[in-house]
Amino acid sequence: MESNELIRELIERVAGDVGLIIYSLRPRREFTDEQMSEELGIEINDVRKALFALYELGLAEYRRKRDDETGWMEYYWKINYDKQNEVLRRELLKTKRKLEEKLEMEESSIYYICINGCVKISYEEAMEYNFMCPRCGSMLEYFDTSIIVEKVREEIEKIDEMLNSLK
Repeated sequence: MESNELIRELIERVAGDVGLIIYSLRPRREFTDEQMSEELGIEINDVRKALFALYELGLAEYRRKRDDETGWMEYYWKINYDKQNEVLRRELLKTKRKLEEKLEMEESSIYYICINGCVKISYEEAMEYNFMCPRCGSMLEYFDTSIIVEKVREEIEKIDEMLNSLK
């Protein structure tokens, strides 16, 4: 997956459709949330929410200025397209760490699952319940995590490839 697809996916997940629209417009100059709201015909609260989500990611910045006539604070926004790879790298590394933790957990533990799909519990917990489901009372069966382990490893490899492509 190329970096433009990745950043679009990340923005959509974090800032929603409105954030993706704002980012895709590629505004070159500063703008206010009110200007963007009017230009797009989108509620100002939705625009603000999306802009603050982009800010949290590090893809937007703002400055505040008091309007001399109304006394209200105006927010002037700027989208930081030059930080795209930095943001992607940070988010990919965060995801990779979570996957590595999951991999370690799956590799180091033995799990049992309810035959009805109610629960997945550790061997120790299964022993406490006499290998009976704590929810429905059905028998617990050994759960082979090798498929999960393989999938997690594949995901980590994909992330490594993406990280290498961002260099």
